[in-house]
Amino acid sequence: MPIRQLPRDVAAKIAAGEVVERPASVVKELIENALDANARTIRLEIAGGGLDLIRVSDDGNGIAADDMPLAFARHATSKIDSLSDLEHIATLGFRGEALASIAAVARVTLLSRPRATTAGAQVNVDEGAIGPVTPAGAPAGTTITIRGLFASVPARLKFLKTRATETAHCLRLLEQYALAWPGVRFTAISEGRQVFSTPGDGRLLSAIVAVYGLRVAEQMVALDEDSDAESLQDHTASERPQVSGYVSRPSCYKATRQFISFFVNGRWVQSRTLNYAVEEAYHSLLLTGRHPIAVINIALDPAEMDVNVHPAKTEVRFLRERLVYAAVQRAVRAAVLATAETPQLSGRAFSAPAWPSSDSPFASPDGVLADSPSAASATSAPDSLWRGAGVEVGQSSARGAAGGFAVPGVAADGAVGGRKLPALRVLGQVSQSYIITEGPDGVYMVDQHAAHERILLEKMVAEWRARGVASQGLLEPQTVELAANEREAVEDHLEQLRGIGFEIEPFGGDAMLVRAVPATLSAQAHPQSLRELLLDLVGADSEAASHGETWEEHALANVACKAAIKAGQPLSPEEQREMIRQLEQVDAHQSCCHGRPTMVHLSLAALEREFDRR
Repeated sequence: MPIRQLPRDVAAKIAAGEVVERPASVVKELIENALDANARTIRLEIAGGGLDLIRVSDDGNGIAADDMPLAFARHATSKIDSLSDLEHIATLGFRGEALASIAAVARVTLLSRPRATTAGAQVNVDEGAIGPVTPAGAPAGTTITIRGLFASVPARLKFLKTRATETAHCLRLLEQYALAWPGVRFTAISEGRQVFSTPGDGRLLSAIVAVYGLRVAEQMVALDEDSDAESLQDHTASERPQVSGYVSRPSCYKATRQFISFFVNGRWVQSRTLNYAVEEAYHSLLLTGRHPIAVINIALDPAEMDVNVHPAKTEVRFLRERLVYAAVQRAVRAAVLATAETPQLSGRAFSAPAWPSSDSPFASPDGVLADSPSAASATSAPDSLWRGAGVEVGQSSARGAAGGFAVPGVAADGAVGGRKLPALRVLGQVSQSYIITEGPDGVYMVDQHAAHERILLEKMVAEWRARGVASQGLLEPQTVELAANEREAVEDHLEQLRGIGFEIEPFGGDAMLVRAVPATLSAQAHPQSLRELLLDLVGADSEAASHGETWEEHALANVACKAAIKAGQPLSPEEQREMIRQLEQVDAHQSCCHGRPTMVHLSLAALEREFDRR
């Protein structure tokens, strides 16, 4: 077949396919144009999933009658003048392709009146053919009506979903821009019925209520815009991303990631990197398969990013991607840890309670737990529990005392950090797995394995960051038999393994000799257990990277899980009290390394309801 130039209408329809993928693509382009025109009220009407009708009305700047034909010309725009403008794009649209692409695959009516004029105008475009511009009465702003989308492109129609699905895509897109622009009032009409609206009062939380409902909004916490200021001191003001928005508490989650929204300079974008940053912030706080709700705004100098990497402008590329990643991760992590609370067991549901004030009736004046008959008896724990776990044993209290074990983030005199939980009185152990305690407002049930795992992890991570994880030499070095590829993997990680407390050397053939292990692991140092753990550790590279954490942090989580007290292990009253005392002081006390809760709370009110006292 000889080479020939495509007919103009065919080329236009092919080009339109890059921008207009489905009805929601049309809605996106029209809403972005309205926002660029400084609209403060935007109304969307759709019918037939957007195939029969899409109408977007706004109260923006409007389009002059003389400019209407040019608005449908390809690569015609009022938003950039030169190539240098592409380095500082401050508008949502800039290519000048949207209206031309839409008009190539639909019938379009444009009605508009600039704010400064008293008369409006109208023009009809039928699959690229532009009609005459005629005078028309119109309010200030612009109304664009799209009918018969893809009617002349049946190949595109057959790949669309049901009309209900396409309607949902259109409404989801409007919701995202409502979250990105809370100062704009959005309204959606579907099949003649209003289905969505926002107040446009400028408060992001109001927009969250409109999109996700009041119950979700009550579980959202604000990000602190200054939470990452110290770590960004080495960067200029133009390089620093400003992160704001809201994220959900760990007790509020969804089954998919589609409720994580990112807006960069008001533009809704998709980013796997930013998704990883948020997921990492919740690492060990949410179970696998659970995902947070997040509405995150990133303000960044336009010169620090490229928005011209996707035809639909749904992706961005950051000049300093790791800097943006770190800013998002740290802001979210700080907000989540500051507000995460113990799950409350109430009937069939879990909800998050508010912690009581520090003047709890369960604490004595000097801060020692009220269940102790004396400070000495309450604060001493058997060496069998804590030395076996690599924790230095000594006389300690809830405040910390000289000679007591070091708690990560808490000074020896207890002046920094303080109690992270209310004072709890130990009542006993159930099924040799759960420690039952009494607090100011009911019963707190602690999973001993999950709690001990969290305690050990925070201790080891603090040691690793400070000077190196404490190591324990084995009286009898253990020989671990490995396959050839497994031995090579271990040898590739020898330096990293040494950094977290292992001393390992080749021992002929494919065997390795383990001479020392992290102190927390000394009680579990037998060949089969060590083999399983080493294989988990050396295979942790990809999983650690997916969470954005270091190899060492991920490896220490595996060590903590292996070393922690197991379910089914009986604990003496003193051991139970020491467990609770240490859990009170860790930062992320709400969950273990894998996101399972360390404790649940059964309130007094719930107990009274169960016994018909209310």
